[in-house]
Amino acid sequence: MRKKILDLKQINEAALKAPSAPPEAAEGAGRKAQEERLQIISFFLDGEEYAFEVADAVEVLRPRQMTEVPRTPDFINGILSVRGEMVFVMDLKKRLNIGEAERGGVCRILITSVEDLKAGFLVDRLSGVKDVPVSSIGPAAHLGDRAAKFLKGVIVTKDRPIRLLDASKLIDFTQ
Repeated sequence: MRKKILDLKQINEAALKAPSAPPEAAEGAGRKAQEERLQIISFFLDGEEYAFEVADAVEVLRPRQMTEVPRTPDFINGILSVRGEMVFVMDLKKRLNIGEAERGGVCRILITSVEDLKAGFLVDRLSGVKDVPVSSIGPAAHLGDRAAKFLKGVIVTKDRPIRLLDASKLIDFTQ
């Protein structure tokens, strides 16, 4: 029996049902309380933190046996059935030209959905769902990153930059 690790829809529903801050705390927060926020699901690749918007994410699975597909790009590991739907799985490190995924331990397959097309991305380890201010997202150009063409932007945090990936560009194989 397959075991679901994380269902992002359930996480979102729980977050919406969670009690909010008391009104006096919101008043004291001033501008921060009204700042537009974005929910992301972040993960690590080669020690660097990346993310997708939660709106693009469907679920997270443990790696499992995939069916290889001949004559596909080398970053496609194969396809697998997810609830009766065929989903191709991509080695995200290979796609971004930063190495090759190491299978085992804490690596996961992050399933995304873009315009009714589902795709799985093999990631080193999951970090979790985060709520970030939209104002913290800057342009990707300043990093000089090899993956810049696949980025929506970079989220600036106290700890480290988080590269916000564009799932639609990743599944466009003409890029």
